[in-house]
Amino acid sequence: FRRVLFRSLYGLAGFGYIITATFLPVIARQALPGSPWPDFFWPLFGLAIVPGALIGARSPAHWDNRLLLAIAYALQAFGVVLSVGWPTIWGFGLGSLLLGMPFTAITLFAMREARRLRGNAAAGLIGYATASYGVGQILGPLFAAPLAQRTGSFAVPLLVAAAALTFGTLLFATVWWRSRAPKAVEAT
Repeated sequence: FRRVLFRSLYGLAGFGYIITATFLPVIARQALPGSPWPDFFWPLFGLAIVPGALIGARSPAHWDNRLLLAIAYALQAFGVVLSVGWPTIWGFGLGSLLLGMPFTAITLFAMREARRLRGNAAAGLIGYATASYGVGQILGPLFAAPLAQRTGSFAVPLLVAAAALTFGTLLFATVWWRSRAPKAVEAT
């Protein structure tokens, strides 16, 4: 069950980030017509990946990957919500940073979690998790583009993406929290 849950949760990350990452320039141009800034949000997203990767790589191995994943998903969810709730230069800028920073860290923490779950036999779980992530990446734009075309806005697809990331946050946090609960003492 833990492996199936893990694969599914990793797929939420693919779905949750891809809508903003794919359509960021379009979304920013809609919100900031005539502004030169929309062309800078994608590079800002890319630049934010570097410190996120360095921070993730330097996080101690004994830190719980499930908690780290919950935090990373929450950062991305907040970054996505900023695109809807604060559609300004500052909102898109901060949103791009929050979406980009945990991007590769999520992969690192997920692969470490797969190794924790399966040890040296983690390759299969990593493969399934990666496929789940890819399915999320495929479904995100297929979901968002027609809905945005019908409604004339990316607000609903972005909120659904943030909800997917938030759901992943809550589930990873719950799994982490339950793992910390003291084990029930068996009655003798």
